[in-house]
Amino acid sequence: MRIKDYYQILGVSRDATIDEIKRAYRRLARQYHPDVSSEEDAEEKFKEINEAYHVLSDQERRKQYDSILTTGDEKKYKDFMEYIQEFLESIWQGMRRAPKPKKGADIRLKLELSLEEAAFGCEKEIEYERWMDCPSCEGKGYMGQMEKVVCHACEGTGRRISGIFNFPRPCSVCKGRGFIVKNPCPSCGGRGRVAKHSVIKVKVPQGTDDGEILKVPGKGHMGERGGEAGDLYLRVSLKPHPVFKKIGKDLHTEVFISFPLAVLGGITKIKALDGTYHEVFVQPGTECGSTKRFKGLGFPGGDLVITFRIEVPKNVNANMRSILEKLAKEMREEGIDYTGGMINKILGILRL
Repeated sequence: MRIKDYYQILGVSRDATIDEIKRAYRRLARQYHPDVSSEEDAEEKFKEINEAYHVLSDQERRKQYDSILTTGDEKKYKDFMEYIQEFLESIWQGMRRAPKPKKGADIRLKLELSLEEAAFGCEKEIEYERWMDCPSCEGKGYMGQMEKVVCHACEGTGRRISGIFNFPRPCSVCKGRGFIVKNPCPSCGGRGRVAKHSVIKVKVPQGTDDGEILKVPGKGHMGERGGEAGDLYLRVSLKPHPVFKKIGKDLHTEVFISFPLAVLGGITKIKALDGTYHEVFVQPGTECGSTKRFKGLGFPGGDLVITFRIEVPKNVNANMRSILEKLAKEMREEGIDYTGGMINKILGILRL
């Protein structure tokens, strides 16, 4: 590997002070900055200038380099270059190049669905904010022809010295461009993009489950400089249902039946998630808490599971009470207050 003469690249002597090296770097960086220079090899020269400054501006690195330059040991120079390669890569990545198209960022939102919407599919209207090209400047960031001036902070180099290692980094004022736009778009402040309220319609497939993510291609933030738009990701969240509880693919619900129906058996009706009614045969002697499963009536791919509950009437008229008392006597129920005395006693206490 041929040893580069960094002193010659910067045009300084080998005993140059750090201030002389800095002045030489700034002068050459302004001259060969890719945004300023019209020379074909300006970018390569700009890289070499940054590489030379990176080595000579640090006392320890300069000492190692001077030793290699004196001996002409190419093997040591190769090892030295590998040692600083990580720093050099950082320089190249921070180099100002012609802006390239940049894909827009993705957007992630929560999509709440009812159990019916998720099970049978639907079309939902989504409202959200997304970055889009500024309509005033058509995404350029400036009006008419660009007017620019050399950045005062970095003197047009696009880089500033910072950090404990005096390492050149992209200028924070001009974002590494070396210039500042004089006529930025007043609508977007020179960003080229503005946040816009967007409304889109999304089709939700049948059987969409809780936690699933629906991808809507191209509906994220718009790209920069003609780059493709990002995507919109919707994470599904199912709302609690007033009747059904979803466990896996099955739907669970409670069906209240009367005491006579539970004892004698018979037919009752249940309403499925899709709104259809189905007859259910109640076995004689059905106990409270017993269950029954119906294939295919649950969430797509699941069943409907009903749990029987015995409904206790709150208001009992005289005829019903008489019938219940007869039943209780027939069943030899000893705890029943047949005279109503217990009720009168309770009412007397409440009046006190």
